[in-house]
Amino acid sequence: MNKLTHYIDRTLLSVSGVLITVMVILSVWQVITRYILNTPSTTSEEIIRFLLIWFALLSAAYVFGKKKHIAILFIREKFPLKAQLFIERLTNIIILLVALILMIYGGIKIVALTWTQYAPATGVSMALMYGALPISGLFIAFYSIRGIITNELPENDEGGEV
Repeated sequence: MNKLTHYIDRTLLSVSGVLITVMVILSVWQVITRYILNTPSTTSEEIIRFLLIWFALLSAAYVFGKKKHIAILFIREKFPLKAQLFIERLTNIIILLVALILMIYGGIKIVALTWTQYAPATGVSMALMYGALPISGLFIAFYSIRGIITNELPENDEGGEV
């Protein structure tokens, strides 16, 4: 499971890196076409918007998998270790249910509904944009299942350097 987790981590990180790089390049192109060439590129703006959605959801899945997301730990830390482990497992079960029901099932439904709708500037199916939801849901579900199985507490990064 550790090897698979490592592969998924590297894949999410690599894809997110490529997405942010492409967004920066397209944003620079957008500025050049708007202010230097005086003919704004409508397609690049739409592509950036789609890439931002994919970037945000895939990056969120990666951060969740690394347990570096925003968490309110001071309440959980008031409990003994056994209770903390129970709370961590319960949290992972709830997140798994949200990922399965809302992100994967709901995402597949929305992809099916938007399959025949097309973005105005690029002509790309809107299902491609909404596809980020079930795919990131799969990664979050994987990380939740891994968390349920391992049942480890996240590392506390208190007092780290800024």
